[in-house]
Amino acid sequence: MRKIFLFLMLFSVSGLAAAAPLPDNVYFRAMKDEMTRSLDKLHVKNGPKPYYIAYQLQNEHHYCQGASFGQLSASSDDPSHQLSARVVLAAGSPKNDSMGFTSDEFRYAPSALGSVAQSYWGIRRALWSITDNSYLNASEMYEKKQAYKRQKNLTDELPDFVPAQQASFVEEIPPFPDVPREQMQEWVQKFSARGKDIPYLESFSVNLCLSQDDWYYLNSDGGFYQYATLSSSAIVMAQVRNKDGYKIWLQRQVSLPKDSTQREPMVQTLVDRTLQEAAQFYQATKAEPYIGPVLMMPEAAADFINRLLVANVRNVKPLLSDEDKTAGAFRNKAGMRVMSPVADVLDKPLLREYRGVPLWGFKPVDDEGVLAQDLTVVSGGKLHELPLSRRPAQKGQTSNGHAHMSDYTLPRESLSNVFVEPKTPLSQAEMEAKLLARCRELELDYCYILKEFPVSASWANSTINIAERIYTKDGRREPVFGLKVSELSTRSLRDILAAGDDAELFDMTDAEYRPYTLVVPSLVVDELELLPSDKKADRKPFVPKP
Repeated sequence: MRKIFLFLMLFSVSGLAAAAPLPDNVYFRAMKDEMTRSLDKLHVKNGPKPYYIAYQLQNEHHYCQGASFGQLSASSDDPSHQLSARVVLAAGSPKNDSMGFTSDEFRYAPSALGSVAQSYWGIRRALWSITDNSYLNASEMYEKKQAYKRQKNLTDELPDFVPAQQASFVEEIPPFPDVPREQMQEWVQKFSARGKDIPYLESFSVNLCLSQDDWYYLNSDGGFYQYATLSSSAIVMAQVRNKDGYKIWLQRQVSLPKDSTQREPMVQTLVDRTLQEAAQFYQATKAEPYIGPVLMMPEAAADFINRLLVANVRNVKPLLSDEDKTAGAFRNKAGMRVMSPVADVLDKPLLREYRGVPLWGFKPVDDEGVLAQDLTVVSGGKLHELPLSRRPAQKGQTSNGHAHMSDYTLPRESLSNVFVEPKTPLSQAEMEAKLLARCRELELDYCYILKEFPVSASWANSTINIAERIYTKDGRREPVFGLKVSELSTRSLRDILAAGDDAELFDMTDAEYRPYTLVVPSLVVDELELLPSDKKADRKPFVPKP
């Protein structure tokens, strides 16, 4: 059994003052020694001194097997392993430091190194290098931040970084599991061969991947963690040309459970679904303009919730910047109605598995050393709790353990394992009946069932190609493609009429590539405006697929 230890420590400015001992391994010895040296020695004349440092090491183990039309793709016989390092360094003082500011010359991201030698001195030298670079950036940003505040006449009395009780989470790191190469090869060949004789499939591949990330974190206030996250996934990709010459890429993915006996049936189900959607697209007709209710199946609902809710509650503390969108749109809407009351939204960072599947968002201690707390994000339709860090956005605000970083952002507020939980979940038949009843009430001839809701930086470039038109008179269905969403806004969250009992799990990353998990059922939304895309049919190949 894996040994797990969870400790809480009192905040200390003396550095590395923890109530529990650090794990005795090469990672923590190197981090502690280089951190102590850096806090003592790093200084430039007339420049701000560093007062806070955090190190994060990520040891990635990865193995994939893939096949296309029954033939194995090129792949390595052995898993890949790579150690990377990140550093967070704040210069100045907790009242006024170098962080929370971005300019055209500066990316708001940690200094990082992607390939670190797996030894004490290899880690020390890597940390020395990126700490040096991070201090240079911090010194420059401190001066630019002060100039920016003078220029804008900013007199905010909020401190930049507040004290928080520090925590640790420690478990033994297991070795990367033995890879079942022959079984994986057999599965990807067998399942990808199913697309070989389908003429409208121009490519069809199946990939299976096993991954494990070993995490090591230490900050100068005494917070630390050590744990591993294991994941297994199947990815099916197909390029499909329909009867009218239009071509799309389909990509479907599922996270697999730890129980190996359940994996093959789940891969088969994913392949079946992708082939069914490819056949649907082949027969589909071009969509027409539509305004009215829609039923979003779980994958479409996940993208809908991700874009409209999750994206708007992350990054609560705005950056000092001339950019307009450095924080979520809901950051000042606590207590306000932001969503329909048919479902609550919860965040569960301490939950490790769901239906036997490991969760990407498991984060027992955040990247500022604070114990993570469960949140009720939305309750009764009102925004209840936001993810918070040690960088307060309002007076008296304290961290609830939701500061997360990646290669693309320093620690900022984000969610972990997001659950949309209906108050009265409906069956698939009841959801369709709800949709049709609303469409008849509006005297519409038909309405839409959406099986995808692709997210793009521009909604004009997001096209829904897997959808069904369902007729209100007799329930007849026909496949359609080429729908674009027009003028989508957060108002649509308040237009949710019903939620299903068919919740599915989706592993996601946000705009800063921080991983999290979303568990969402199907949703009926009262009104969307859908327009036909202007995409033209593709040129047919000169000769058919061999």
